[in-house]
Amino acid sequence: MNPTNSENRYSRETLLPINTLYDHEHHLTQEDVDMANKLVRHIEHTRNPRIPQVGDRVRYTTRYGDFYGNALIEAVREDGTRSICLCPYVPFVWMTAGGIGCAVSGGPFTAVMPQELKPSGAVPGDFCAWGHCGACGNGVVRFCAEVPLWEFREGDPLYGDFSTEKWRKISLYKDTENLHGNLYRGDCISFRTEEEFRRFLSDCEGTVFAAPNPKSVIVWGYRDEQVALPRTEWKALDVPVTERRIYNTLQPVKLVKDHGRHTAVCYFVRPEDDISQPQDMTLEELIYEESCPTSKVTV
Repeated sequence: MNPTNSENRYSRETLLPINTLYDHEHHLTQEDVDMANKLVRHIEHTRNPRIPQVGDRVRYTTRYGDFYGNALIEAVREDGTRSICLCPYVPFVWMTAGGIGCAVSGGPFTAVMPQELKPSGAVPGDFCAWGHCGACGNGVVRFCAEVPLWEFREGDPLYGDFSTEKWRKISLYKDTENLHGNLYRGDCISFRTEEEFRRFLSDCEGTVFAAPNPKSVIVWGYRDEQVALPRTEWKALDVPVTERRIYNTLQPVKLVKDHGRHTAVCYFVRPEDDISQPQDMTLEELIYEESCPTSKVTV
């Protein structure tokens, strides 16, 4: 890979913003800047856009649809497979005769044959090395070097083309005995009734798959964004009204779907901003009132 302006990639002024804590405790010196520039030159000079190497990044998708956009090739194993850390911390790096070595925390780790990795351009990769004070607390200097990016998708996907790169994945346990007041429950989400669950599926364009646990399901749908508005702005949105449980209270909301981004934006009014309907109106009556034609803003 041909380096671009890597002969003098950093000055103290440009390296400082990503090393403020180091500078506060140890003072970022010209020696540190020279060390970072030397490593950047070595990393970029030893890259090969046709051969996956230690330090390169990978866009990795598991057969379960879990997407990792910054996976790291951290070692080459004896059998030639590339050891990949799917969710790495910033790796320590040092020079070797043919490239670099990396030490990284994080995980999980997996291995892939190099020919299975497909080229996907180049990206800035974060690295670090001990500064002029040596190994000590907060003693690493961080820097970036351009490295090849590769693509890999595991075979036999369980959920077709769905992945967390562009979709929301939810694992739900179905409690048919309803012992805790919720028919479906998952991480930070629950549904008290089948009707409430089906309404959510409609709102998020959800697709349901069976899970390995027979009492669970996997839902793929639009990502959910919640936006609080003043009541006057909320009323002016020319969007159909539905119901959503917010702050553990069922209340009227207005949904705007972005089909390109696979996102459903949920507009609501905070309780403290007078969202509560008049005391003599039911939630159903309020929804009907908001659905009647008035002077509204089209989204």
